Amino acid sequence: MSRAAQSLTGSLVWHLIVPRGGALLIWWGLNQLVQLPPALLWGLIAVDALLLLWAARAHLRSADAHMRGSGAMAPVWGGYLVLLFFILASVVLWWQAILIAHRPAEGLSYAEQRNLARAAQYSLTLSEDETSLHFDGTVTFGLTKRLKALLEQHPELQKLQLSSPGGLIYEARGAASLLQAHNIETEALGLCASACTLIFVAGESRRLAAGARLGFHGYALEHFGSLPQIDLAKEQAKDRASLLRQGISADFIDRIFATAPSDLWQPSKKRLAAAGVLAPKP
Repeated sequence: MSRAAQSLTGSLVWHLIVPRGGALLIWWGLNQLVQLPPALLWGLIAVDALLLLWAARAHLRSADAHMRGSGAMAPVWGGYLVLLFFILASVVLWWQAILIAHRPAEGLSYAEQRNLARAAQYSLTLSEDETSLHFDGTVTFGLTKRLKALLEQHPELQKLQLSSPGGLIYEARGAASLLQAHNIETEALGLCASACTLIFVAGESRRLAAGARLGFHGYALEHFGSLPQIDLAKEQAKDRASLLRQGISADFIDRIFATAPSDLWQPSKKRLAAAGVLAPKP
């Protein structure tokens, strides 16, 4: 083999195959294992592009020297094809790395998405002195669990303030049981209607803030998650017994369940006090 051919072969191996093959392996591994920050990625691509440019320039100079020395074109064209392969392979791996770097974070599971969607329907805000919670929003799945966690984390809690149009009866019952177990006071700050009133009347003491209102009506399937097997009369009887235990008068309860689910009965503060719905601190 002539010296020119040896020089071209050496350039092909040491300028292209070894360094670029190693670079491609590194890029492939990075793309399989990590999601690089975009800023770091662009820096690495810039450095690798300069190294590729240097390797291409060095090999092209060796190819020119080979042609001047021997004139044989077949090895030269073979080297060009190898160079073209490494250029294309590098661009492909760079582009893949760019796509990976800008890929959104792994999606949440369906259960996590569902829990987040439900939690977005309400807020539970702890006061600065950590003695009261403000519930604002819809009574929905997950409320009882969150309320229980907060009561366990903050045993000094004394009051739950309520602003809610209502929601699911089952969740309201769960929240009500927690309030009774922890002797928590309740206070309506705005409108507390439908299922919210079950939570309100569970308070050890119960009051209305200025301008606050309570709204009552009979039950509909939607208050139980639209489950078709629900016996509404039985469910109303269950909560009737609970309201009686909380000191609410029987005639007031009768009026609640006589109100159509599509209506909202908002009794006066005087009527609420007379019926035992409002209760001062013992």
